[in-house]
Amino acid sequence: MLDHAERVAAARSAIDYIYGRTEQEQAVPVPNCPGWTVYNAASHIGRVGIAWEEMITSSPDDPESRARGYERSGRQPAGTPKAELAAWAHSAIDHLVDDPDRQCYFSMTGGEGTARLWAWHAASELGMHRLDVESALGHEHSMTPVHSMTPVQALDAADYTCRFFLQAMRRVLERDPGRLTARLVDAGSEVGSEVGSEVGSVNIEPLPESALPVAVVVEGPPIQVLLGLWGRPHTGIEVTAGDPEVWEHWRTLPSEAFQFGTWD
Repeated sequence: MLDHAERVAAARSAIDYIYGRTEQEQAVPVPNCPGWTVYNAASHIGRVGIAWEEMITSSPDDPESRARGYERSGRQPAGTPKAELAAWAHSAIDHLVDDPDRQCYFSMTGGEGTARLWAWHAASELGMHRLDVESALGHEHSMTPVHSMTPVQALDAADYTCRFFLQAMRRVLERDPGRLTARLVDAGSEVGSEVGSEVGSVNIEPLPESALPVAVVVEGPPIQVLLGLWGRPHTGIEVTAGDPEVWEHWRTLPSEAFQFGTWD
């Protein structure tokens, strides 16, 4: 797993990659996010940076900070230059480096969080949007410039996705698809592993009150598993045990629960 400094670096790397695209690249549609261009993805990241900063700098018992943050972001003019959007995004990350254990409001749980937890969130979500843009532009999926970290970062982001992101999605929809186990298998030797060795696995347990007997086990390359967990197009994932419908129900959860508009 990544440590706090590596997560901060991964978040900044994703920001720099997305805002480093040319004017021509900014106009390219992003199929993973219907209705978006690369510029819309950049606008989304900049604007949520404003909302994140409001929450990151607010106390855990201030649930209104989320509404304030998104109200502030919504007041920004359309067509904001990408340099300004990047500054908004980096400004939020700046607040994660003073004291990782500083308590603050965290949107995924609707309450108590820390700067350390926000860094995990930022590395995971911004890393996912980097994958979205890489897919749109036909670039190799790297997640970070250091390719030796790719499987580890994908595992770290997938673990966050299962522990917090998808939990929030099922709370919004009041739906529990069942037990999920996802095994991330590295097909190469990027981290010195043998071909086909398991990088790690992530799990989602049924809610206590549901006690659903349905379960599924899936297996695939680290980045592809991460894409699948976020409901993105993916390849190479196999259902190795259990009910395939459970996997499909989890995959559809993010888009059903919440989808940002294009803003610009």
